[in-house]
Amino acid sequence: MRIGKGKISSIQLMILIISVLQGSTLTSTFISVITKQDTWIFLLMGSAITALLLYVYTSLGRKFPGKNLVQINSKIYGSYLGSIISILYVFFFWFLIPANARLEADFFATYVFSDIGTYVFVIGIVLICAYAVGKGIETIARISLGIVIITTLIAVILPILTVKEMRLSNFFPVFQVNLKEFTQGIDLMVSIPYGELVVLLMIFSHMRDIRQVKRYTFWGLIIGSIYFLSVSLRNTAVLGSIGSISAYPSYELAKLINIGEIITRIESVIALILLLDLFVKISLHYYAAVVSIAQLLKLRDYKPLIIPVGIISIILAISMYDSPVDEAYSAVNIYPIYAIPCVILLPITSLIITYIRKLA
Repeated sequence: MRIGKGKISSIQLMILIISVLQGSTLTSTFISVITKQDTWIFLLMGSAITALLLYVYTSLGRKFPGKNLVQINSKIYGSYLGSIISILYVFFFWFLIPANARLEADFFATYVFSDIGTYVFVIGIVLICAYAVGKGIETIARISLGIVIITTLIAVILPILTVKEMRLSNFFPVFQVNLKEFTQGIDLMVSIPYGELVVLLMIFSHMRDIRQVKRYTFWGLIIGSIYFLSVSLRNTAVLGSIGSISAYPSYELAKLINIGEIITRIESVIALILLLDLFVKISLHYYAAVVSIAQLLKLRDYKPLIIPVGIISIILAISMYDSPVDEAYSAVNIYPIYAIPCVILLPITSLIITYIRKLA
């Protein structure tokens, strides 16, 4: 029995992917510390690797139509081992709720409303996402369309307003990274912004027409990557080396805009965009977490789990990091160790076993 009966169209799936990648631009700061002005190059390489991973994800989705990741794991590995693997994914999805909520809360508590505690924003963000999760995947998909339109519009306007600040010299020297930095940069790019797309394995079962999953998934990746690339190029062109050490480069860039003392304070708009973008990303992983838990516990509905998971997520978000510096260290040095198996190794292994055992 699949828990959660909402259905989404192929276009809505594509929009969700774009929205997740737009929300991931905030996490690029963890990567740019390593890749610096070459972040855009690592983005291109990361998107190419992700295309291969999406082929794996969509192949699993098509071979097991109407089944989510928990059910797929049970089918491939059996009830016992499949449950253990699914529990690993529960922790993966669940971790991204407090981690992203804390990231967003730190931004607002530090840059926008410095007189308000981080915990206030954590509570507000989690509660809003909990409400959306309670409404179902269809509601999250509908909301994401409006957010993608607004975010894309701002992304088009910002380069126009900052064109006089752009310097081609900010991109040089090119590719001045050693082998260790190159490997770490690719690892971070695949595991942090792009790797979170593994959540799609919990969403494919909601598609009205699974036959179109590959086409629209790849279009989502292409459009989302173009957006991500444009943001990276814009920030580097304007901020140069400052962008790689700034926690929120898009916000810092917006503060530079001052056209005739008329168009100013654009950073408040950017703050709103960051809030909207991460909302969809958190909500999707929130949804994946509660549905996975409900599936493992053989519950009829995931909704009774929303509040308990939300409360624990709030506590974790407030207590898991001592500071933004601690969060950045964890993202760069610890998170990829756990993410790579969930994002790369297990899905590829699952697809290979599916072919060998001819399960579908």
